[in-house]
Order: sequence, then C-alpha cells, then structure tokens
Amino acid sequence: MSAPRTAIASIRRRPGILVRLSAAGGASALLLTACSGGGPAAAPAAANAKGQHAKPAAAPAKVTSGPALDFDLAPGNNETVGTGQPVALEFGKPVKNKAAVEKALTVTTSNNTEGAWGWVTTPAGRDRLDWRPKDPWKTGTTVQVKADLTAVDPGGAHFTRALDRTFTIGRDQRLVADLDTHTLTVKLDGRTTRTIPISGGEPVKDRASRPGTFAIKTKEQKVRMNSKSVDGPKEYDKDVFWAMRFSDSGGYLHAAPWADENGDLGHRNGSAGCIGMSDTDATWLFKHSLLGDLVTVKGKEATTDLGGPGNGYADWTLTWTQWQTKSAVHN
Repeated sequence: MSAPRTAIASIRRRPGILVRLSAAGGASALLLTACSGGGPAAAPAAANAKGQHAKPAAAPAKVTSGPALDFDLAPGNNETVGTGQPVALEFGKPVKNKAAVEKALTVTTSNNTEGAWGWVTTPAGRDRLDWRPKDPWKTGTTVQVKADLTAVDPGGAHFTRALDRTFTIGRDQRLVADLDTHTLTVKLDGRTTRTIPISGGEPVKDRASRPGTFAIKTKEQKVRMNSKSVDGPKEYDKDVFWAMRFSDSGGYLHAAPWADENGDLGHRNGSAGCIGMSDTDATWLFKHSLLGDLVTVKGKEATTDLGGPGNGYADWTLTWTQWQTKSAVHN
C-alpha cells in the first residue's frame, strides 16, 4: 500500500597528527600538533616588522545576491541513527553550481570513515546532496557536518544560514524482506533476532514492490494511505499504523491486519507495494528500529523499476564505484 507523494574537506585525526583531506580524499595539507605523546611544538604565529602577531585572515564575505536558497538536513542534531543513514541536504530550489556547494561541506568522523558526496534527484524533482560511507557505518561513530554556506554562491541564489550538526551511529540492525519466502528477517549485529511473516506488493503493474537497499527515512505511528496518490489499479483509502517509510514513492513497512485476516502474511504478495505484517510484529519492529536502519527488498515478484538513488535514501542501491560518479567535483 502506498502513501501520498507528498567536504570540501574531511578532517581525520590520528594521535598527534591532524590530516586535512580534500573532498576527493587526497591530502591537501599535513599539520603536526603537539600531544601528550610528544611531537614538535606548534610554531608561533608569524610576527610583523613591529614584533606584533599577524592578524587572522578576514572571514569570507557573505553572498547576498539572488533569491534565498534553503535546505532540509538529515539526520537531526544529536540524533542516534542506523548504520545506513546518509548525510542528506535536500534543497528547496535547483542548485546551479553544485560543485561550489559540495566543496564547502566538511564531514568529520571519529574513526576516519571513508565516504563521498553524491547528487541525486528526488521523485519530486528536487536536488539532494548525500554523503554516503563506502560501507555501512560502524556502531559508535560520531559524525560532524559543517559548512559556512552563507559565503557560497550556489548560482543565482544565496544561503541564509550556515551548517553545523553532529550525530551518532547506533547499533547495527538490518532488515531483509524476501518476497519469495514472504518473510522479513531482522538481524542485530549479524544475529537473527526475529523472522516476521509478510506480504509484499502484488506482482502486477503499479502494485509490485521496488527492490533494492534503502535506509528508513521516517517513522510515523499513523499514516493515511490512498490509491489516488500513486494512480494504482485498485482503489483504497485507509489509515495504517506503525509505518516506517523507506522510499518516497510510497514504500513502507507497516501493520496490515487485513492481510493477516485474509491469509496473505507468509503466503502471498497482495499489497500495493508496501511490506505488510501483523499488528504485533509491526508494533515490535517500530519500537526496535531507528531512522537509518537498512532495509533490503528482494524477490522475483518485485518490479524491475528501482526508482533511482534519490527515491528515499536509496544510495545503497548503487555500488561504491557507481556512487562516486555522482560527485559534481570529481567528475
């Protein structure tokens, strides 16, 4: 069932060494700093002819021309998220100078996580810039995202706010919805903790589930779903509960008591594309899931239309090599 559609540098730390990396991951400068383990002391600031210290460089000028360009940033500040959560900036208007925006951003992680920026397009046609790690995040990683976007010219517009956000990666939970066996397997740190009978999308046009690997984007206790939002071949209009969205085209995990009553769960795919389960299982899954948890949908009854990496947090549908081609700086 479907719902209405509604950096430049990364800084990596090692004991006694601060490495500043370009957006491509190449070292642009190497600064040695003193620490408890010894090492060369920091050089004094340069002095002028009168023996006074040089003044710090002036802050870059703000860009004020053109209309304001705003953005939504996920995840939220100080949130704990799943191992598939990208840094995601979705812009309210088209970004003409994508390279300038990408270069202004800095991602700093506590364990030198390898990752890259990539531009995707949402089903609504909006530009979104995601930073995806090469592999799913390691539990306990802290991530900081910073940029003085007010000094960046995105092309015929200007930003009105800077960016400074920190979040943490939680435990590693991954979900696999197998449309062939009609089961959802929940794995926590590699160990199966629950196997849930499900019913996926009916294998007909405009109702089949989309395959791929996504990150949970929203958690909503109640969602009103109707067929008009997706032009489905069968009409429906009802409230569904314990819903977690993984695609912008209407892909949800949610409670489907009607599928339980008619015997679909664990036996056949009969939904409009969502992954349905019993009230009991949906309530449990909702309680034990984080935004950013990885969800993989697979099976021969899935549609061949993946919807693109911008259809939800579907960056993970691309290989690492494919993802790197999405950068505006390095391609």
